[in-house]
Formats: sequence, structure tokens, C-alpha cells
Amino acid sequence: MKALACGICFILAQLASGPALAAKAQPSQRAAESDVEAQLLALEKQRADAIVRRDAPALRELMDRYYRHVESRGRVRSKTELLTALERGDFRFTTYEVETADVQLLPGGQSAIVAGVFRSQQKGGKLFRGRYVHVWVREQDGWKNTYHQGTEMKPAAEQSACN
Repeated sequence: MKALACGICFILAQLASGPALAAKAQPSQRAAESDVEAQLLALEKQRADAIVRRDAPALRELMDRYYRHVESRGRVRSKTELLTALERGDFRFTTYEVETADVQLLPGGQSAIVAGVFRSQQKGGKLFRGRYVHVWVREQDGWKNTYHQGTEMKPAAEQSACN
């Protein structure tokens, strides 16, 4: 849990420095960043499609070995735990779609944050909408998802006064 907190602090520090560095980007650098953004958005789509298909091999290929998955209710799973649960049929999504996605390439170009809104529905369940954050790292064999955090978005009528 301490490693998770350190990772989140690192991400927040990178986010804070991002806008100042982005303002200095040259046109060729912006074009390269646009290519990376397109790659990551395509990978996000592949990930969502693989979840619906329960395609553990495809997801395994998209994740790095340090992958952590934090569910909307706070449960943390490792790569192995998540893929095992998927293969076992612990969850069967009929819908899993990314509604919005914003890509931020972090300084150095070796990591990126993708944040957005998704909606999903499991077989026999109700529609779920949430915000998500994915951290991607560039490895020798391409971009790998290393972190997922999902948070449910409740309709305004269901929110408590302290939200």
C-alpha cells in the first residue's frame, strides 16, 4: 500500500509539472506526442474490447508485470489476480466502453496518464458509469498499462452532502 501511495504521489508531481513543459514543446515534438496519443487511445480501445470478450491473453499483453488494478470500491488486484478472476468468470461484461479519454504524455516521454469516463454493464447488472485513470509506460515491446483506478460516478440525486 505504501508503494501505491508513492506511485500516486509521483503521478501527481508529474501532472503538476506537465503544463509548463508542454508550453515549451516544439512543433515536431507536438507531432510526436500526437502520434503517441493516437497509439494510447487505440490501446485503450483494445483494452475495453478485450474486457468484454474476456480475452485474458490480449489483456496480459497490454499490461506490464507490475500492473495494479484499483476497483471503484477500493479493492486492489495484481495482474495475476485480475486475469484469474476474468478467466474464472467472476465478472462478465456485456458493455465496457470508453466515453472520453484525455492523454497526457509525461516529461521524458516514457510514461503517460490517460484519464476519462467509461461505462460498463455486467450480465444481469445495471449500467455503471465511472471515471478512470490509467498509467502507461513505454517498454521495449511497446506501451504497457501499469495502473488502473476506477471511481463510480453516481447521479446527483444519489450523492451525499459531503461529496
